[in-house]
Amino acid sequence: MGKMIVSLTGEQPIPNLLPLRYQPPDEALLVHTDRTEGVAQRLRRLLEPEVKVHLLCTDPYDVHQIRGDLQGFLAREMKEGMELEFNLTGGTKTMVLAVYELAREHNAPFFYLQSEGRRSVLYRYRFEAGKPQYERKETLPCVITIDDYLKAHVGDYNVTRPRPNFEEEIGKALAGVVDEVMVGATLAGALEVDLVVRKENQVGVIQAKTGSRARSKVGLDQLNAACEQRYLGTYTHKILAINQHWDESLTNLRELANAWRITVVELPSFTEDHPFLSPEDKERLRSEVIKVLAG
Repeated sequence: MGKMIVSLTGEQPIPNLLPLRYQPPDEALLVHTDRTEGVAQRLRRLLEPEVKVHLLCTDPYDVHQIRGDLQGFLAREMKEGMELEFNLTGGTKTMVLAVYELAREHNAPFFYLQSEGRRSVLYRYRFEAGKPQYERKETLPCVITIDDYLKAHVGDYNVTRPRPNFEEEIGKALAGVVDEVMVGATLAGALEVDLVVRKENQVGVIQAKTGSRARSKVGLDQLNAACEQRYLGTYTHKILAINQHWDESLTNLRELANAWRITVVELPSFTEDHPFLSPEDKERLRSEVIKVLAG
């Protein structure tokens, strides 16, 4: 009769999307709250029609209501003989507690997705005599694209062209080194990012700055804004590419970049008179981006 995976939907969509893309079930139930309904709606658009997706809104903190809402749904909608599995990665801690107890009642397996280094690792568990038993872990292969990632986080977006030479040079240098490069995107109608890059399931945003803007805080602010919870989220890697050296007079910017977990890549060979990257700078860029995305 097939399988249904029950997932707790938090503010980050990727922990729900990756397992459902990795081994798509026949049906998926996304348990969300009023606050995360938009996340659940975006996930449904990405998963259907391959997977039949149900949405269930519940209270984020009332254990009894969460259990009651989910039990009611399963009684109404789950087909006889259908296998159940639970993803306990997202949602509030209260939701996890309620659904864990429900998984035990159904003697259903459950799993948790963790980012281990730069890899997505699925930890699987099952119940024996009412007690959880660790079964195995699986490293997920690549199952998403940049398009998936952006649509999961912000819904619609626009690719913006043409782009300045510096951004195009960075994109050309990274082509073939990462799995995917997108040069120029506008998110949520107004937030512009210069490049989006992907290596396996890891995604990063690059802001490219030259001249005086490369010696200012503007690129750091843009990266921080793009990776806020309401846009691309805190799991998106942040990279600032500049054609300047940050000397001792800009120690404050370097300290801020470190505090905000932004990798700064200096590419001084690119100038207005020489709008190209040297072989050394290309190698530096590739090395730093791969380090950020793949560890």
